[in-house]
Amino acid sequence: MISRFEWAISKRYLLSRGGEGSLSVIAIIASIAIALAVATLITVMSVMNGFRLELIDKVLGYNGHILLQGYGGKITDYDQLEKEVNIHDKIIRSTAFTESQIMLMQNGRGWGAIARGYTPEKFSLEGLGFSKLLEGAFPEDPEAEGLVLGHQLAKNLGVKVGDDITMVSPNMQSTPFGSRLRYNSYPVMAVVEIGVYQFDESFVGMPIGLAQRFFSMQDQVTTIELFVENPEEVPLLKEDIQNIVGNRAYVTHWLEFNSSIVGALNTERVAMFLVVMMIIVVAVFNISSSLFMLVKDKASDIAILRTMGAKRGSILKVFIIIGLCVGGVGILAGVGLASIIISNLDSIKSGIEQMLGLNLWDPSVRFISNMRAVVVWEEVVFTISSALFLSFIATIPPALRAAKTNPISILRSE
Repeated sequence: MISRFEWAISKRYLLSRGGEGSLSVIAIIASIAIALAVATLITVMSVMNGFRLELIDKVLGYNGHILLQGYGGKITDYDQLEKEVNIHDKIIRSTAFTESQIMLMQNGRGWGAIARGYTPEKFSLEGLGFSKLLEGAFPEDPEAEGLVLGHQLAKNLGVKVGDDITMVSPNMQSTPFGSRLRYNSYPVMAVVEIGVYQFDESFVGMPIGLAQRFFSMQDQVTTIELFVENPEEVPLLKEDIQNIVGNRAYVTHWLEFNSSIVGALNTERVAMFLVVMMIIVVAVFNISSSLFMLVKDKASDIAILRTMGAKRGSILKVFIIIGLCVGGVGILAGVGLASIIISNLDSIKSGIEQMLGLNLWDPSVRFISNMRAVVVWEEVVFTISSALFLSFIATIPPALRAAKTNPISILRSE
């Protein structure tokens, strides 16, 4: 327990003004250092969480949680296969589509892309995981002739809704006169933003009937994607789905074909956490140095208190209270500062970009178009607890030194 006497002495030293023994300026500097360190850690971890969740959301919206891919690149009787896998209670919905590499030609410019043939139901902002529909409208007829382009691809080719564009397939078409390239011109029906740069510069969507005709797939698809309730459970569901599918297709899931990205993100989060935590460690030892200075300056006061009957434990508690108060104020200020930064992240980013003339969030490097911060309160609590614990550790050496002060030798020297 902490007595009123110990609280009173701690408060006096904390709020003292002027003189060499004043803690006020030293305490403010130490608190500011801790506040900046805590705010940095919370902000960095929130941005890392937002980047990870945003990227995974975009990737899952584009590819699905589980993919069934046909041996030889084609799945026949896909309607029946969809019905069978949808019986599983963990499957929310499924979508069959075709996928093939193509070349788009416009005004002498060519660009490689990935063409996907979707059902009309799949063509929706929710179904395709698009951030927004920028121009035009999605095709409602599965036999309609028209293309949906990612906005970066449309920009690279210099096309807009209503323009005709030539699509070329790498697969040769057999004719009575020999093999020739398979190509045709189609109008651009819509331009969309998916939110992942690599998808935005390579996505071409088309009605599934058009895709099957163009690629000579008849009534076949290349892939069936499945969506589940909890994407983290897909490794457990893979065997069940494979048993249902049998040898008609092989099963993969998003953790497998994005393992390098997920692993890199997790490693980066841990590395950033450790680096910024070291900043907090350095900051809290400002408390230790300031308390050592206070112990030295208040040596005579400590000696007088000891001769008046104050116990070593009381002196120890006084300096621990001071250190924890300095650390606590810094931690609370850091949490508040982090909240302000996270709430105004876009404005701060824009201001820094204008001031420095730099693009801090290049989507071609960062994969996704927008910077997002997600606060995980468990991490915030852990950060606060860690900083408070480190503050406590930093107070122990100077507090022990104060408690071990020999009043007789101090008063003799005075």
